[in-house]
Amino acid sequence: MTRKEIFILIIILIIAFVRFFFFLSQPLPYDDVVLAEVVVSGVVVDVPDVRENNTRFTIRPNDMESNVLAVVSNFSRGQNIQYGDMVSVRGVLETPENFITSSGNEFNYKRYLANKDIYFIIKNAELNLVSKGNTSNIKRGLFKIRDAFMRNINHVLVSPESDLANGLLLGARGGFDQETRDEFVSTGTIHIIALSGYNVTIVAEQVMRGLGHVFAQTVSIVIGGLFVVLFVVMAGASATAVRAGLMALIMLFARMTGRMYDAGRALVIVALLMVAYDARVVTDISFQLSFIATFGVLFITPKVISWVWFLPSRFGIREIGATTISATMSVLPILLYTTGIFSIVSLPTNILILPLIPLTMFFAFCAGLLGFISPLVSLPFAYIAHLLLSYILGIIHFSASLPFASFTIKSFPLIITLILYGLIIWWVFKKK
Repeated sequence: MTRKEIFILIIILIIAFVRFFFFLSQPLPYDDVVLAEVVVSGVVVDVPDVRENNTRFTIRPNDMESNVLAVVSNFSRGQNIQYGDMVSVRGVLETPENFITSSGNEFNYKRYLANKDIYFIIKNAELNLVSKGNTSNIKRGLFKIRDAFMRNINHVLVSPESDLANGLLLGARGGFDQETRDEFVSTGTIHIIALSGYNVTIVAEQVMRGLGHVFAQTVSIVIGGLFVVLFVVMAGASATAVRAGLMALIMLFARMTGRMYDAGRALVIVALLMVAYDARVVTDISFQLSFIATFGVLFITPKVISWVWFLPSRFGIREIGATTISATMSVLPILLYTTGIFSIVSLPTNILILPLIPLTMFFAFCAGLLGFISPLVSLPFAYIAHLLLSYILGIIHFSASLPFASFTIKSFPLIITLILYGLIIWWVFKKK
């Protein structure tokens, strides 16, 4: 590392320190009314999270810096409350509490919400629309396009295929029931609906390929970069999506300027930028898994590609096998520490489904896009997408049903986690 790089690193860490202690939002002054019935008026500041049994709204009270999470169990789709709308919420105010997951591990729900500037919850809330938001707001417009696109998908595909299509294209996971969610976790395939760098890269490449037939390379790269930014915002701008989007932008900038793209250096730059913007991201499990898995794919894959010599190279199966092993090896210690779940069937399951993900995304995207014209026009693409989505879900369901699909370690020590990562780093960077 050069002196210039060390100086930049110090500056970024100073910025992160200053922002963390002086510029992050403060908790709402509601401690005196906890467990009391309250009425809160504010603005919906995120896309509503529609789940199987309830809908969750992140609401910022008037003249405040942080948010309240309203959980509405009887929300009607006809109410049509969206991002930017002014609403009134009535219910009992509570503070978040950690809970035990299905694997028997404690999930730090309080910290998870605090990273989103949420410090209070209103469960079984009554939600009423006060006024509609500003229709000229760009983010609101993107969320409206997102909702309309998902409705187009839901018109021509049934659940759970429609849920998987929305997850692949937009990272939406709320539609799955708990059993299906558990199957994704136990088979190590939850990443396909997390809007990872894999999904964002497919979107960026397809957009630039289409634009390349009309515009010059520089113009298509600029438009592709703008599309990536809008796509990440439309998908909710989660930590994994932001990381993937920033790396895609660096890749596009390198291509436009004719420079060599160093993915490892780009990963470090993106991580530092995200930490400088909000240091709390280091405690976000999505950020941790995204960063560590990408590290594994970049640096471990070249070392393990020879291990899967017996896999065919056609359709990228050998590379998928190597990257799956690499990603699994890199995230295994932190997964065991946080969730305690170790998937035995992750490798064969991913090898069977990942080659079809780009094709599935293409036909699902066409079905959603053509739905703006007419559901009838989108039906041929929806039919092919349905076949591919059914195959993916069938493989996942079969793998999860095997008696040895996964096992749980309820208490995995932090010290062993750190030792394992020390050994992985030593193995990756040791001199040959």
